[in-house]
Amino acid sequence: MKNKNLLITGAATRVGKAIAIHFAERGWNIGLHYFRSSAKAKRLKKIIEQNQIKVALIKADLKNPNQVEKIVPLAKKKLGSIDCLVNNAALFEKDDIFNFTNKSWNDHLNTNLLSPAILIKKFVKQAPKKTVSNIINIIDQRIFNLTPFFMSYTISKTGLQTLTKTLAMRLGPNIKVNGIAPGPVIKSKRQTDRHFRNQVKSTILKKSVKTEDICDAVEFLINNNSITGQIIAVDSGQNLSWNKKNEKE
Repeated sequence: MKNKNLLITGAATRVGKAIAIHFAERGWNIGLHYFRSSAKAKRLKKIIEQNQIKVALIKADLKNPNQVEKIVPLAKKKLGSIDCLVNNAALFEKDDIFNFTNKSWNDHLNTNLLSPAILIKKFVKQAPKKTVSNIINIIDQRIFNLTPFFMSYTISKTGLQTLTKTLAMRLGPNIKVNGIAPGPVIKSKRQTDRHFRNQVKSTILKKSVKTEDICDAVEFLINNNSITGQIIAVDSGQNLSWNKKNEKE
C-alpha cells in the first residue's frame, strides 16, 4: 500500500515537529517546511527517516508570497501528490491599536493568512482526484474569546477561521477543510514560567495541552469522513475561562 504524503509548515519545532514525528511513526511521508530553523529541521529529518519513510526539507519565508508559491510544487516533486496539508506555522508578536505598524500588520497577515491561502490554492491543484484529501489549519483558541491584545495576530487568525469555513464549502466533497484551536501547549518566547503557569491554571481543566493531544486531533480530523468546516478547540477549556489580566502580561 502506498504511503500517504503530509506537508506541514513550521515543522522543525514545537507543535509542527510533534505532528511530523506522530505521522512519520504511522508511515506517512513528510514534507518539512522551515525557514530559520535549518539545523533543527535537518536533525528532525534524520530522526523520522528511521521510520523508513521519505522526508522532504523545504525552506521558505512565509512572509514572501513568491517563496510560498513554490512550497507545494517542491513537496510534490520530492514526495508525490500531497494528501494532507497542515498549515501550522504562525507569527505571534504583540501589538495593539496604539502601537501596531504597517510591518507588524503585513507580517502577521502574510504569514498567518495569505500564506495558508496560497498553499491551499496550490494544494487543491495537485490533490489526488479519487480519494478524499485534507487541509487542517492550526488556529488559536482566542478566536472564540476575542481580546484587543495581540491585534494583528488575532485578526490574522480570525481570518484563517473564516477561510477554513468558506473553503470547506467550496472544496467539498473531495477535500475536507478543518481547524484546530490550541490552548497553552508550550511556553512562548515572551512568557515567563510564572505567566505560563498562570495561563494553565486559568483553564477549566487546570492543565497544559500536550502536543500529542494536538496530533491526535489532527489524526481524528483526517480519519473522520463526516467532518468539514469545523474548528476544534484543544485548549483545556481555556476559551471558556480566559483571564484578561494574564493576556496583558
